[in-house]
Amino acid sequence: MELTPIFAIQANGADVTNHIAQNLIDLQFKDEDGNVSDELTINVYGDFQRPKYQDELKLWLGYKESGVFYCGLFKVQTSERTDNHILKITATGADFSETLKQKKSRSFEKMSVKALCEQIASQHSLTVNSDYDDVFISHQAQNNESDLHFLKRLADELNAIFSIKNNVMVFLKKQKGGAKNDALPEFFIDATKVSSLTIKHSNKLLYMSCKAIWHDTKDNVKKEVIVGSGEPQLVLEGSFKDKAEAKLKAEAKLQKANQGIKSGSFTCAGIEIYAGGKLTLSNTLGGEDDETYSIKSVSHSFSSSGWDTSVEFEN
Repeated sequence: MELTPIFAIQANGADVTNHIAQNLIDLQFKDEDGNVSDELTINVYGDFQRPKYQDELKLWLGYKESGVFYCGLFKVQTSERTDNHILKITATGADFSETLKQKKSRSFEKMSVKALCEQIASQHSLTVNSDYDDVFISHQAQNNESDLHFLKRLADELNAIFSIKNNVMVFLKKQKGGAKNDALPEFFIDATKVSSLTIKHSNKLLYMSCKAIWHDTKDNVKKEVIVGSGEPQLVLEGSFKDKAEAKLKAEAKLQKANQGIKSGSFTCAGIEIYAGGKLTLSNTLGGEDDETYSIKSVSHSFSSSGWDTSVEFEN
């Protein structure tokens, strides 16, 4: 069955779908993994009124036959008129409020990472999706950092997925038990059903283990813990509170160092798929690249020629 692509847009709560559709050149929506704001770009022509800065836009994409999915809430950042009849509107995800970017100093003591996220999220009227309730910190300092920068730094240290979308703070493990986290949304793609599929194998060094070294102030001795086995080995030196924290940071360091050995992209007819999720690829040539990847970014393009989706991924 041939499907009919459709979109819907609200501006400050009012449905403007028909007005935009009548004047649309194209619409681009980029969904980013991590703490980069999603972006919406709309190009229209004709006698189209310029929106105001911070006007709120809500976007849905989908098909007439199967319905639409919600892409998010955006706030207008710029509007640019060209040749007196083409208007380009750029809006970014509205989740990163100014309060998230304000610098502050404080410390978090003896709590789970999930509880830490919940404490910060509550201050910004956000809900939390986190599976770090079993990972505890004894002390974590936030020194003249914004909450956004602090959480990104913590996510980097733990090799976690961190994002804030649709008023939800996501702080999830990329891997559990050596495999992609089952809590992440999973999307299945047949390599024979997409176009422009590119998969790159890099010559990046694959580390087999990581050794964390720290000075135990209580016993006044240097200690170490190793995760994985074999060479080559990463070495991580830090001021860890105990063996458990050292092991946790070493595991995250090893995972992060080995990311991106395979990376790729493809284009297909418009689909509902999200950055930060899992991509299970099948039917690659000889099955050589049939595996599960992490989705780095998703770009949707909508115009009179239809709706296309482009995906970037890595292992």
